[in-house]
Amino acid sequence: MTLQMPPPLTEQMARGPVLGPINLMPSALVVEHLCAVPFDFIWVDMEHGPQTIDDLANAVPICLGRGVTPIVRVPAVEDWAVKWVLDQGVRGVVFPFVNSVEDARHAISACRYPLAGHRGYFPNVAATRWGTDPGDYVARADAEIAVILQIEADVGVQALDQIAALEGWDVLFVGPFDLSSSYGKLGQVTDPQVADAIDRVREVAHGAGRYAGILAVTPEEIRRRIDEGFDFIAVNPDVGIVSEAIGRYWEGIAAALPAG
Repeated sequence: MTLQMPPPLTEQMARGPVLGPINLMPSALVVEHLCAVPFDFIWVDMEHGPQTIDDLANAVPICLGRGVTPIVRVPAVEDWAVKWVLDQGVRGVVFPFVNSVEDARHAISACRYPLAGHRGYFPNVAATRWGTDPGDYVARADAEIAVILQIEADVGVQALDQIAALEGWDVLFVGPFDLSSSYGKLGQVTDPQVADAIDRVREVAHGAGRYAGILAVTPEEIRRRIDEGFDFIAVNPDVGIVSEAIGRYWEGIAAALPAG
């Protein structure tokens, strides 16, 4: 497969909002179909999806062969969760439940080689997937791998100023459903208290000269979040896209069946 290395995610966001689906279904075929339309990134989910490292290893070269940015959400802010996904050649890491400046500092450090961080050295696979040699990969990785910190609890919102003051992160991403749940208002993302918290994440990210992201499922939600100024939009997960397509297909079949 011919490599079409996409530019760093920060460069893409500097030109305008980026969009991509969440890949929950552990299938190279699904990733190929997601890459067949002009999404900017594919978010391989290892927090809620049943993805294995083999699934990620298959997804990364498919994305890079199509010029689509492969990113991954790890299950936790832990070294064991970060090291092996970086070594597969991903170009961005999403960290869930960043609730403190300590969480954020550890996430950033885990993505950077010494002396900027504490990432372990074994770049051979990632370098090959980036179409380069290990020395060049190490020189580029710290600058090109996007660090995406997910703010999805009130305690994280309260720590925003300290988190934003750190160097080395690229996106503050709102998890709107878990965030609403932390206020006892699960799914009520337009509730004034929840909406104010979402606005604050965006404002703090932009105030720090970085980028803001959020989940938006429907075309109307996507348009609204872009109009609000969000730079990074995670759209409907593949399971939602498939479910909607199956539902519409069945409606067509049902309408064609004879009555009775």
